[in-house]
Amino acid sequence: MVMIIAIMIPESISTLNNVTNGEKKVFKILKNLLPKDYICWFDLRVNNRYPDFIILAPDLGIIVLEIKDWEVGSIEKADINYFQLKTLGICTNPLKQARDYMFNIVNKLKKDKKLTQSNEKYNGSLKFTYGHGVIFTKITKNAFNKVEFNGVLEENFVIFQDELNSIENNFDKDMLKSKLKNMLPMKFKFNNLDEDIINRIRGNLFKEVNLVQSDDKVFKVMNLQQEMYAKGLGYGHRVIRGVAGSGKTIVLICRAKYLKEVHKDWNILVLCYNKTLAAFLRKVINGKEQNSNVEVIHFHEWINKISKQLGLKTGIYKEADVAKNISEITEEMLQRLIKYDAILIDEGQDLEEEWLKFIVKNLRNSQESHLLLASDGAQNLYSRKYTLKSVGIKAVGRTVIMRENYRNTKEILKLANDLLSDSNLKNGNEDENDFIIEPNSIIRNGQIPEIIEVVSFEDEVEKIINNIIKLNNQGLDYGEIAILCPYNKYKGIEYTKIIKENLKKNFIDYDILNKDYNKYEFEYYKDRVKISTIYSAKGLDFEAVFICGINDGLIKRKEESKKVLYVGITRARRILNITYSVKNELTNIMVTSCKEMKKHNFSKEIENIKPKEIEDNKNSIDINENKKQNKGFWQRLREKIKI
Repeated sequence: MVMIIAIMIPESISTLNNVTNGEKKVFKILKNLLPKDYICWFDLRVNNRYPDFIILAPDLGIIVLEIKDWEVGSIEKADINYFQLKTLGICTNPLKQARDYMFNIVNKLKKDKKLTQSNEKYNGSLKFTYGHGVIFTKITKNAFNKVEFNGVLEENFVIFQDELNSIENNFDKDMLKSKLKNMLPMKFKFNNLDEDIINRIRGNLFKEVNLVQSDDKVFKVMNLQQEMYAKGLGYGHRVIRGVAGSGKTIVLICRAKYLKEVHKDWNILVLCYNKTLAAFLRKVINGKEQNSNVEVIHFHEWINKISKQLGLKTGIYKEADVAKNISEITEEMLQRLIKYDAILIDEGQDLEEEWLKFIVKNLRNSQESHLLLASDGAQNLYSRKYTLKSVGIKAVGRTVIMRENYRNTKEILKLANDLLSDSNLKNGNEDENDFIIEPNSIIRNGQIPEIIEVVSFEDEVEKIINNIIKLNNQGLDYGEIAILCPYNKYKGIEYTKIIKENLKKNFIDYDILNKDYNKYEFEYYKDRVKISTIYSAKGLDFEAVFICGINDGLIKRKEESKKVLYVGITRARRILNITYSVKNELTNIMVTSCKEMKKHNFSKEIENIKPKEIEDNKNSIDINENKKQNKGFWQRLREKIKI
């Protein structure tokens, strides 16, 4: 029997520091007895304050709880404002503390007009109820009343030890809910909070979960399971392994924004290999902020910055030159560099073993400081080889596996996986950076990708342009379309140049993602067709993707090329067209895959997919993404974005 439990953020507190036994007990009770659509946050900052628990209930609104493990004998005196304890001295009355936290939250939420009433009598008041309360885990109701602290606490707002034990021992969900309902000082009827209102509340309380907030109408947040993971990671070394489209980058962004908010005195570094992705991450994490404590940078820019600081050769991009510079950095030189309290690495499979070893050395404490590595072995395009242990990442029992793809349709993902399954790429060593994860089923059907054979690359481009014009006439923005090639040029054919010239002829605006643009002014969401190599498009996604230029040179590095095409294919959320003018083994695999889908009427198959619980074992957690989310992350950020 699977227990249906409330949504707890973080998902577990058993390994957190400074958590009292009483808080652990209450956490367990709330998790097991609250309804499954209740969200409960533990010890998360709102406006520089840390309520013990914030409960968001569709039928009750918001309730703030303070948990006290005090014993009745330790209370020397008390009034409506303060308690004086033998052990802790003077403390704020916990009911007043909870009330203050509650109004802090209420005042924050009232700033969002979508959460307030507009009628004349209650104009500006929240649309839902809110309350506060205290739970004493070691004081019974009778024991407290015997002390005769009259008027110090209103009992409706308190759960005492004996009541808590009764709720726990009898698994009494009704009693728990009744006690919480009593904590609402004002009760009125309102419609159960829907998903949109709940998301607005989440986004207002915790800005790190925001993806888009452009105006009162557009408010996009990460899904709850991603938030659970990002805030429940813990510290030290952590690894995320996930299939393409599982939300690794979203979680890393949330984690960076969360650390930035909670640890304002920390130096935080966000690294990735791809300069296009680095520019986008910088925009999302820091916005227009000039003096952020989070540095977002791609690896080669970072290593050149360090080289300049240490008087070493700069302008280095070749692997041999990077390796040489790293080898020349002594321990004394290392001490002169900025030390980071946290380093977050996206697309970690792209980095060399020696690079990662050096990155770890830049932590303030290489063993204890926070390091997060996100990777997907199926997207290892550079044939890098390393194990986590070999680079000094201590992630045994600290690895999260995200198997659920929510970006692509079933048809697009099937084509991508058919490329990998027809190869020797798969391996079973989870410690290796190119470990490939089997994806779970996804839930969105779509159209079968088009694989089109033509005579020449010029014909490929002509077909692509015609399709782009057609899609745009049907209402798809140019900014949602990408043209991807494995390489910029091959055997004298300049792919990017030919594409660019044909777009110009048809008066279609474009951006070239792999050119050396001013990275701090990168505007990915502009309404322009994106031209890119597949390498430079890593980490991004688009509604429609056109892949072209699949030449015979790819066969020379067949296994690596399968990964390149896998990455290109999985950039598409809904529409995928692949053109080719050179037949080879790679095109044969893709043609066969699409023929099979058409033969078996793949797009009309309906699968009964049951949501999976988060699976936790000693080595990993499986995250099942929000199945209702149809838009890709990057699309949401382009909807009149204001980060």
